[in-house]
Amino acid sequence: MTSEELKARRKGMGYTQDGLARVLGVSRKTINEMENGGPIDKRTELAVLAEGKRVQVLEHTVWVFETNRNSYGVAQRLIREIDNPRAMFYSHGESRLYGEFKRRDHAYRWSAAIQRSDNARETRKLTRERAAEAALREHARD
Repeated sequence: MTSEELKARRKGMGYTQDGLARVLGVSRKTINEMENGGPIDKRTELAVLAEGKRVQVLEHTVWVFETNRNSYGVAQRLIREIDNPRAMFYSHGESRLYGEFKRRDHAYRWSAAIQRSDNARETRKLTRERAAEAALREHARD
């Protein structure tokens, strides 16, 4: 398995590097190094192939919504069906709020970026920075 194949399989299963690392029991840094041309050991390759047979993406949706604070939010929902021999149907879903924007066009631009990339940057830091900037603006007005 090459690094490009590993990355394609990870994306096809709907995992981030961190998510795949948790499933395989390795660090995110290890997955990152393997995807960037580092050696992929046989155990990892077999584990990725086995996980790929177990997981099927049922829904991957990104949407923009209007909040009650006259701003626009961007959220993502990912639902995977996971083969579980002890259950007739087993799925895992997660929803994530990526950010809140004052302008609608910024929110749609961000949602388009998320749809194009499986590794949209973590926005908690961005949200904290924007909240701090807003607080400074409010403080400057007073």
